[in-house]
Amino acid sequence: MQNRYSADIGDFGKFQLLRYLFKNTTYNLKQLWYLYPDENHNNDGMYIDYFEKVKGFDEVLENSFKQIIQNNRCVKSLEEANLLENIEYFNTLLSKDSCEEFRAKWFEKALAFAKDSEVVLTDSDNGIALSCDKINKDLKLLNYKDIKKGKSGKYIYEEEIKQLYEVSECLIVYHHLNRCFKHDLQIEVLLKKFKTSYSNVLAIKHKPYSPRVYFIFCKEESLYKNILEKLLCFEKEFSIHWKLFL
Repeated sequence: MQNRYSADIGDFGKFQLLRYLFKNTTYNLKQLWYLYPDENHNNDGMYIDYFEKVKGFDEVLENSFKQIIQNNRCVKSLEEANLLENIEYFNTLLSKDSCEEFRAKWFEKALAFAKDSEVVLTDSDNGIALSCDKINKDLKLLNYKDIKKGKSGKYIYEEEIKQLYEVSECLIVYHHLNRCFKHDLQIEVLLKKFKTSYSNVLAIKHKPYSPRVYFIFCKEESLYKNILEKLLCFEKEFSIHWKLFL
């Protein structure tokens, strides 16, 4: 996540999903922003002229995001909009050139923040660290040492997913899909890999503009059933923008 992305179409989709699942519930939520310093080499984050596409989806969210875009696009504004009840945010900044020691200390703090939460949400800039095998249509989950250090702050790593899963009842991991091969196949490949290590895993893709996916890992069976029931309704109601993978 970068401050310059705040309240863009990706953020709208994320909060639309989370509000549908957890609004008016008593679940304890912890959001880990994986906040990365703003870059300026491209126009990413400029998808803010989207409100006609989401008109009527969630009026409170629409009005809040319009205010943020007009006044102050940053993570702090998203936090202060009070879009979810019972949520706390971890917004300690990552470094563009973080060494392994810095990253380890950062994640140690993030893990302590997330500990004993019912639902933990991660929003790393690029999503899950992966390597792509285009020929065999395969993806490999990576750890910190596998990534060039200048980009290491933009990802969540395999060992981090494992540790966050261990301290929560439900883990929701954001991932930005790439051009390695077809997006739906990427999701299916990753979902199959995750299911070999975790029970009760599903995914939902947000389709507008640059597609992204949320992988949802539930240890607690009743929570999984509750989320699945809601997601089936959510997909049916908003199928123009969302697709569920089981």
